[in-house]
Amino acid sequence: MGLTETRDMAWSKPRNVQILNMVTRQGASWANSLGSVALLYSAFGVAIEKARGAEDDINTIAAGTLTGVLFKSASGLKGAARGGLLGLALSGAYALYNNWEHLTGSPTPSRLY
Repeated sequence: MGLTETRDMAWSKPRNVQILNMVTRQGASWANSLGSVALLYSAFGVAIEKARGAEDDINTIAAGTLTGVLFKSASGLKGAARGGLLGLALSGAYALYNNWEHLTGSPTPSRLY
């Protein structure tokens, strides 16, 4: 975003400062959002584990889905559904990656080296 905003400026100290200012502003916003997501995910994970009395991948997927739904709930029903689908996809991919060896009998690609 900082690069596109300063596209017409020549490479100089003022342009570098402008880019750093934009990164700092956007970075704080991203950090706030990611911190909220992490807190929601952890709280849902613990609550689901306590309610079910089990620690497994169902908790991971449910916590990810509920986190997406609640995080995007202010965007209306469609936004909450999209957030839930994104949470489901990300937590499902994580659970799949975590259980790759068990499912296929071969190590995950990153564990081959």
